[in-house]
Amino acid sequence: MAPGDPERNPRRDDGDDDPGEEHPNRVPSGEDARRDAARRLEQIHAYLRGREERREVVARTTTRSGMQIDWVPVESQVRDGKVADPPEDDRPVRPPGGEWPQELVQFELGYDDAELGPPGTVPIVRRQIEAIRPAGTLQDWLSKDGRRRLAAPDDLAQEFVYPEDATSHKYAYSSQWVTCFGTEGNINAWDPYLEWSNEFSLGQLAVARGSGTKKQTLEIGHQEFRNLYGDWVPHLFVFYTTNGYTESGDDKGGYNQDVDGWVQHAQTVHPGAMSSPVSAFGGTQYVLSLKVQLWRENWWVRVNGTWMGYYPASLYNADGLRAQAEKVAWYGEVVDAGDHAGTTATDMGNGHWPYEGWQRCAFMSNLRYQSSTDGGMSRYEGTTWESHPKCYAIEDHFDNDGDWGSYFWWGGSGRNSACP
Repeated sequence: MAPGDPERNPRRDDGDDDPGEEHPNRVPSGEDARRDAARRLEQIHAYLRGREERREVVARTTTRSGMQIDWVPVESQVRDGKVADPPEDDRPVRPPGGEWPQELVQFELGYDDAELGPPGTVPIVRRQIEAIRPAGTLQDWLSKDGRRRLAAPDDLAQEFVYPEDATSHKYAYSSQWVTCFGTEGNINAWDPYLEWSNEFSLGQLAVARGSGTKKQTLEIGHQEFRNLYGDWVPHLFVFYTTNGYTESGDDKGGYNQDVDGWVQHAQTVHPGAMSSPVSAFGGTQYVLSLKVQLWRENWWVRVNGTWMGYYPASLYNADGLRAQAEKVAWYGEVVDAGDHAGTTATDMGNGHWPYEGWQRCAFMSNLRYQSSTDGGMSRYEGTTWESHPKCYAIEDHFDNDGDWGSYFWWGGSGRNSACP
């Protein structure tokens, strides 16, 4: 298999995840192209090795799934050694019960038998670098979708242009334009079928401010993306951009701890963690309980009641997220790569449709936004949008007064008889 060639997932829709053998979908295009791809891939691998070498690792452990964790002194993450305190102590959260009960997903470092690092250290994933085999440049790989966005010329109405590879972002989207200082809610966690290694499927929240190259975001959610993580299973992720996704790198934007910016606080949950178990069709439903809060000049992220860490507000500027957000969004997204024939069969959510409802379709629930600097919360009353309604859809219930509060169903199958 040539470096950078996308792999097709050996799992079928009704099978289990299995890394299996790699299946290229096209014949390599010549010796020069192979050399160029190998050179770009080595630059990405060298970048990851360099980041690992710079860590002040005091211990290394392995999770039950085989993920390696480096433990570093918490103060080593920031230049002045002063790590901020969260808004409050960790506190257990209980997902809504009633007619439609849910359970919280768990993370490997949260199990009783998990081996943690010494007190005063925090976890960073040590990547299986050779399993990461994307095409494109390092800057492409650091971007949100593996394909760096470019600022559009002034005479174009659109804000961004993409490489000419027919890549399509597909959304089941909701958002509310409102001055806010955070948001909270639950994302139903599934293991979606991902057809190609250079595609992703996610459910996430975002707070944002600005537009075009001045757009700034903080994003967190549940994502499967083989080219980023090196496997076919979903992970917890955080992401940020300071420049409308046009450039990634330290203090500019990127995923998890692949770039500087994120400050880890918790020992038991971290960016890149695998969530387990996930929801079963017709069975138990698992959720991520998420909260983002601007607190004392830091954007804090809480996962299942634990303050995981924060992005310093100083990463952003005064016209962006330095002191507030102007939009909050909760949504599903799929990237349909342009180097295969036809529409992708990648799932959004669990691959089923909003009309199927409880235990059969993905949901996001108990959605609120922080409407004041002192922590006051208000009901999320978003508007919805479907970019490709025959492929993926959303059904909102933002006026619900029951246990679920403001919620919506979301998802879809990708390729189907109506979405060829």
